[in-house]
Amino acid sequence: MPVLLSFAFQLPVSSTQGAPIQGECKADTDAVPRIALISAFSGEADRFIDEMRLNDGKNKFDGCVNINGHRFSKGKLRGKNVVVVLTNISIVNATMVTQLTLDKFNVSKVIFSGIAGGVGGVGANDDDSNTPNETPIGSVTIPKRWGFPQETYFNNTAEIVACAFSPGLQLNHVLQDPLEEAKTCNFLIGQASEPGQANQAGIFQPDAKNAFLRNTNVSSDRAPQFYFNQNNEQIIRQVPFPGASVNLETDQDFKFWFMVDEAMFKKASQLEVKLLDCPQVDQAGNCPTTPINPPPQLIVGQNGVAGPTFVDNAQYRKFLATTLNFDEQGNRNADTDVLVVDMETTASAMVAYSNNVPFIAVRSVSDLAGGGEEAAATQIGTFFAIAAENQARVVFAFLEKL
Repeated sequence: MPVLLSFAFQLPVSSTQGAPIQGECKADTDAVPRIALISAFSGEADRFIDEMRLNDGKNKFDGCVNINGHRFSKGKLRGKNVVVVLTNISIVNATMVTQLTLDKFNVSKVIFSGIAGGVGGVGANDDDSNTPNETPIGSVTIPKRWGFPQETYFNNTAEIVACAFSPGLQLNHVLQDPLEEAKTCNFLIGQASEPGQANQAGIFQPDAKNAFLRNTNVSSDRAPQFYFNQNNEQIIRQVPFPGASVNLETDQDFKFWFMVDEAMFKKASQLEVKLLDCPQVDQAGNCPTTPINPPPQLIVGQNGVAGPTFVDNAQYRKFLATTLNFDEQGNRNADTDVLVVDMETTASAMVAYSNNVPFIAVRSVSDLAGGGEEAAATQIGTFFAIAAENQARVVFAFLEKL
């Protein structure tokens, strides 16, 4: 991930914008119910903190708290009590900091926001120039569901068919003949010339006919790690053998999709936000350069995915779009396109799910994840500012709806 040092981007706002917080973080944690605003990049969260520091009634900065080296900024944003924190990049950081936030603050809701790579749905990846890219640069997405695309089995044989325990991943049934089952498990990674041959056309893709996606097992109060037998003994829940029937009473909870909160998603569906369509804005708010075409749009719904890999690869982008376009029941429809990929959101969604805290994510497209002529890192350098601004505008409007 490149280090982004500066951006040609300005908006006519208060002089507090971009001003560093001076001195130590001396505030304390408290029991005030707060909405957690979590991001990975400083440029994503800076707009929230700058807005809080306007101290104009609806916005108020109440100082910061330092916990394990992470800065938690408290205050009001658009009249709502919030705490703003950066995870840094990666699913491990996102997991750790989301749980840390829930442990140290009285969090009523989690909103994860920031930039992402645009996958664009099937239309942008079907080799048909007449079908559109659903997520042009600068667009803001609020997906309905988030998944891990790199929870994977890399096997030496097709006799263990571990696609996942999800209807959409083809193992919601009892395994019959293993080799026949392998033929029906069509969510494979890439293509290989024959079994046992490495897939030379992609990155990090072993023999495609022996590589299968899997679900994530997650514990929560709804499905704790153990259950009680008839003697009131604690029995650890089991991980079912790939292909075996799942026993909901005794097996661990397996999920591919982590759904966002229904009530917040309904509020998000009502949003109308004017998005910036220009990479550079002068002090008067005018666009001195050519606006982005097609213009950015706000999309509420569809799918998002997150994993440990920074994606700038056309083949993998196509794999995401054409493989993971199904819903929680395994169905493909008009609301199951994969629109964005990033490195944090699903991890935060999983933590929120385990803690039974309402979760939603706002992700703005800063690059095309292998779908453009320029490298994704180059596109991020050019379009980070507009993407960060647009996600902030949507979060501001969303907070006012809550």
